[in-house]
Amino acid sequence: MKRKPARLSLLGGLAALALLAVTLGLINGPALASSDAGELSTKRDQLGGIQAQIEKIRKTVSKYRTEEKNALAALQKVEDKLETLQASIGATNRKLGSAEKQLAQADAELRAAERQLEAATREYQASVEGLGARLVELYKMGPSSYLELLFSSQDFADFVTRYEFAKMIVRQDADVFLQLRAEKDSLEERKQDIGERQTRLEASKKEIALLSASLASEKKRVEQAMDERAYYLDRVQAERARWEKELAEEERQSRELERVIREMQERLGKSGQLAKWTGKFIWPVAGGRLSRPFGWDIHPIFRDRRFHSGIDIAIGSGTPVKAVADGYVLMAGWINGYGNTVILDHGGGLSTLYAHNKSVSTSAGKAVLQGDIICKVGSTGISTGPHLHFEVRQDGSPQNPMNMLPAR
Repeated sequence: MKRKPARLSLLGGLAALALLAVTLGLINGPALASSDAGELSTKRDQLGGIQAQIEKIRKTVSKYRTEEKNALAALQKVEDKLETLQASIGATNRKLGSAEKQLAQADAELRAAERQLEAATREYQASVEGLGARLVELYKMGPSSYLELLFSSQDFADFVTRYEFAKMIVRQDADVFLQLRAEKDSLEERKQDIGERQTRLEASKKEIALLSASLASEKKRVEQAMDERAYYLDRVQAERARWEKELAEEERQSRELERVIREMQERLGKSGQLAKWTGKFIWPVAGGRLSRPFGWDIHPIFRDRRFHSGIDIAIGSGTPVKAVADGYVLMAGWINGYGNTVILDHGGGLSTLYAHNKSVSTSAGKAVLQGDIICKVGSTGISTGPHLHFEVRQDGSPQNPMNMLPAR
């Protein structure tokens, strides 16, 4: 990742040097011997390969401005989701803590109830055993013994006392028995209630624990997604920075092209030999539609405001492209961004450029007449589809072609 900008910079440097080499080669093109012409052709092929590779890289990078915006939005969305998730995890953990506290309290209550029930059961059992023993004794004594006990009283008052005492003993035994049984039943019911509450708390704790685990897993996934989006954003921003550097390089190359055209015209000496074209231009293609005008506008690929140095005519791939006027071929080959390009000198510092062609039908140094086919429409270079990019330059400076083309 870190080595890509260095590689792109190297390619950019090679492209600039190669463009200069082509410029110098074209300047001396008509005077080259056949062996030199062959070497020039080989170098042009090598340059074409390098520039095609550069263009492939630039096309790949051109998407990163939009992707950076999308990546920022996606990262913000994930951060918002993580914030919401962390709040849910906090609330769930508090619920889990409360459930565990209630469960611990229920456990303590259950243990206390079990101890109380054990004690009550012992008392109840003792009461049952005591009552049983007394009943056995009464049974052994029989009814006559009980009557003897009453009638052996010294007087009526003693009789009543003995009778009430016997009745009180029986009632006390019965009351104690009933009280202990009620207490035992109450404790058993309480134990059952606590057990049921404990079961519900255990189920609630398990459910909350599952939710907590699910939220923790979701948090981990969201954090991973956030890391991935942050990494992607860093990469996109790095590519965007590299792309901005490429934009600056492209503008520099555009200025270099103006200089190259002027230098080629001067050193080839054709401007002095050719009288400036004073006739009327013809349209370079028959038909088509004006898809992009001359001047400042929004670039269809890069989506930024920049100066368009010519006009674009949308038309089918393979459509013949004609010379708009008599002239001399200054260049016929590949220019980075422009693709397959033909540049004609019409004398007096006037030149025309035909770019993004599918193929070129002429070569540097040839004379052409108005209407001669010099190339065919294509979509090479930085292009959105088949069209002809047509420029008119005076001393290397772009002019509005519509001021020189006939009305349609």
